[in-house]
Amino acid sequence: MAQIVRLKFLGNIYELKGDDPDVDLQEVASYIENKAEEVEGSQPGLPPNRLMILTLMSLGRELLILRKRLKIMEKELERQGSRLLEKINSSLGEKI
Repeated sequence: MAQIVRLKFLGNIYELKGDDPDVDLQEVASYIENKAEEVEGSQPGLPPNRLMILTLMSLGRELLILRKRLKIMEKELERQGSRLLEKINSSLGEKI
């Protein structure tokens, strides 16, 4: 079922629609609003277009950092999984 959420951003109201069950649009809207408030709080009086760009840059930066961390974690998980599988195979080989 499609979700419809209203996002207030830079004095404008936007309606977001989505039907991805893994994404809570209200959470997305709140996150964006909070990020814009954070940016505006650190640099009050910015023109709306500048605030929007800086908010987008901040969100993009966060996304790239999280992607890098995820890659590192995936590689580590794969490495640990391989080590565990080797130990299991080694242990089973000793019992045969």
